Amino acid sequence: MGRMRIKKKSAVQPFRSTLAYRLLLAVASFIFFVFSIYEMVSALRVNNTVAFIIAGIAGVLASIGIFYNLGRARDIGLPAPRRHR
Repeated sequence: MGRMRIKKKSAVQPFRSTLAYRLLLAVASFIFFVFSIYEMVSALRVNNTVAFIIAGIAGVLASIGIFYNLGRARDIGLPAPRRHR
């Protein structure tokens, strides 16, 4: 057996600046978007205009959140050993 080497640890990133955090927010926004579409359809079936408008605004905000978080996830840099996998 050879001599065991100690791996150098890379700098620790806070969780809010990781790819997993951004993808988690994007998935949560997508689930909220699907729920708001469901609420829009159910409000339209019972002719509730106020609920339809509120669900529409929530759906637009959720879609903005999806694109914002996916855009920020693309800009997150990965450590050098992970980039070449």
